[in-house]
Amino acid sequence: MRLQPVPTTQPPSQLEFTRYIRRPAHPLIVKGATDEWPAMRTWSLEFFANEFADFPVTAYAPQFSAFAVCGVQTTVASYVAYLRNPADARIDGTWLAGDPDLLKRSALTLYAGNFNPADPKLGNRELFFRDVPEFPPFIESWMDRLDPPFREACEGRQSHYYVYLSAAGGVTPLHQDFWTTHTFLAQIAGRKEAILFPPDLKEELYRESTGDVRKLMADPRYDAVAGWRVELTPGDILIIPSQWLHYVETIETSLTYSAAWIDGSNWDAYMRQATEALSREAGESQ
Repeated sequence: MRLQPVPTTQPPSQLEFTRYIRRPAHPLIVKGATDEWPAMRTWSLEFFANEFADFPVTAYAPQFSAFAVCGVQTTVASYVAYLRNPADARIDGTWLAGDPDLLKRSALTLYAGNFNPADPKLGNRELFFRDVPEFPPFIESWMDRLDPPFREACEGRQSHYYVYLSAAGGVTPLHQDFWTTHTFLAQIAGRKEAILFPPDLKEELYRESTGDVRKLMADPRYDAVAGWRVELTPGDILIIPSQWLHYVETIETSLTYSAAWIDGSNWDAYMRQATEALSREAGESQ
């Protein structure tokens, strides 16, 4: 597998970024855009354990239930307590799969991928967006162009904002993000490694059903596959264009802010897929 460094840039203008995201030839790292974010000074594991203690989360190892060998329903406070000493494998909650002994043997750590502090019912949007912007200024998001009730329904069905709290060994398997959204990962603390591939490699790469890119890298059948690799450090914003495949592994205890958005390049696909998802949900509830 041939992995090249992700190109980096200083914060672009909105016009420059719009030109890039319309036809992205690669993922992108933006440096320096988070310098003035309060989150860079105020966010910590303790901050979230205190402010969102009872927020329910589900943690898997690796992330995503379809790949998980272990999974637990818990709260942010209990999850943070686990992250302080993941080698112990103890966590207060209800095990959905596996147990502490299996978790220890797996060499993975639990990873909560459904924590959205901006959730209108469970979160605190005012507190959350005090510390981070909804989107950096170079991103022209069309989320506000959605009809308000439709946007509310979309965000109720599928979170568009996340905070990822993770410890070394946390893995997000190879995947594409929902409803053709563009996504960014803003690294607030700690380090992660991300490996990304263009959308046209989906069929080939999905033959490895575990989503484990490390296995692909060790398999000579994938020697000719080209992708991008980057180590995220505090202050980096990784831009993941619509439908780009990505795998993320936590190197050291990390805090990451992520948001998904739409613009003119993916509006039609988002509207179609979101409408279909909401229609299915309405049919299932009848």
